Amino acid sequence: MIGVKSADLKAVATTDIDLEHEACEDIENALTFFFAGARCEPIERSGVVLVYAEKGYDPLQIVRTLVRSNIRCYWVIPIYTTCKTSYEDISKCVLELLLLSNVSKPIKLVFKCRKRGWSIDSCSKLSRYLGQAIEALGIAEIDFKKPEHVVRLEILGELTGISFYSIESEKEFKVARQTT
Repeated sequence: MIGVKSADLKAVATTDIDLEHEACEDIENALTFFFAGARCEPIERSGVVLVYAEKGYDPLQIVRTLVRSNIRCYWVIPIYTTCKTSYEDISKCVLELLLLSNVSKPIKLVFKCRKRGWSIDSCSKLSRYLGQAIEALGIAEIDFKKPEHVVRLEILGELTGISFYSIESEKEFKVARQTT
């Protein structure tokens, strides 16, 4: 993957396979006037594009701007932190994200994981590993039936994007596509 200087990964967007470049063009056009320096990077033949912006920009604001735009995407997921794809690094990042959140502890949450690439063996094993670690510390309680929050893991080869949001806000990430 090509890195974008002085920018952080702020969102992961899904589109149709082979429409990654067109989706990036739509995304860059939608963000031009609101987020200076925002850039998009397609991952060839994956149906995934990465959205980068300068450090000060809020990922949720970027997502809200994009889902209201006419872009050729299905979902735009905010990314709050990134780390190297390993159980230990992901665990550290998730713990830090949860501890720094303003949500009262213990947090009732569920993990959602999307694996692209071969850097980890399975999302299920990773989620179990993370769940055991944060429950043992008393930070959160894994609740599959009535979670209040989601920790979303976007495994992108050697890089993992991590989100933490309320379960109700997830519907905000779906793009309102206009039919042609």
